[in-house]
Amino acid sequence: MTESFLFNHAFRMSNNNLVLVTRPKQQATEFAALLTAKGIKSLVFPCIDILQVELSDALKQTLETLNENNLIIFISANAAQKTAELMHLSGIKPESITAKIATIGKATYTTAIELGFKVNLSPENGFNSDALLALEELQAVNVKGSKCLIFRGIGGLDYLADELSKRGVKVRYAEVYQRKKPQYDENISRQELSNKWQDLQIKAVTVTSNESLQNLYDMLKQPGKDAMLKTTLIVASQRGSELAKSLGFKSIKLAQSALNQHMLEAVEINWNK
Repeated sequence: MTESFLFNHAFRMSNNNLVLVTRPKQQATEFAALLTAKGIKSLVFPCIDILQVELSDALKQTLETLNENNLIIFISANAAQKTAELMHLSGIKPESITAKIATIGKATYTTAIELGFKVNLSPENGFNSDALLALEELQAVNVKGSKCLIFRGIGGLDYLADELSKRGVKVRYAEVYQRKKPQYDENISRQELSNKWQDLQIKAVTVTSNESLQNLYDMLKQPGKDAMLKTTLIVASQRGSELAKSLGFKSIKLAQSALNQHMLEAVEINWNK
């Protein structure tokens, strides 16, 4: 018997409830380990792939001139991670950056610090662009005429840049990764997940991005899709909650943020209900 068969057979034979974890593979594995430590079984089914972009000449020049900016913003943990990898390929060290660095959310802050970046600005409360924009250091009187470089994924939202532009900031983007629906499934096929959702006894689904949620919805077919919509869904933002409602999810719980600890707390709160 193959390892894949044994893995899926074990889940089918289990009487324990499961959490379906949809984060990208590496992040999903970390979160699954936290669930295991709490005695909660999980099934990792990544619904989004994070792919580093090619190090083009233009991007390399952007990295080599980082200190020409007054402010650098990492929009996500993925942005910090992929930027660090591209900087390594270019022979640039995080500690060489003299421009101020800002992050959105505690997960991004933690990742950036671990990668060696010196983060100067990160909101203590709140986990979105508005929380960052509310900081005194980013008010118009303090940033007018400055230059800002935002590291993000391809096709990210423009809200943060638009608001900074209104305050007189000259904003540019450096797009360092792209998000894609997985071409190949991990641990269980989308077909089997669609056919065996109830047999797997999935009690909760965790999603940390709207794209992951939309991909999960698109990847599943009947009868699993209807069963999924009746399963408790834990999301990390109000935007995620709104998308879930529009897709037809019946039981939606909102975690404090996408940070592993906050998602874990949300799972624990709803686990014994």
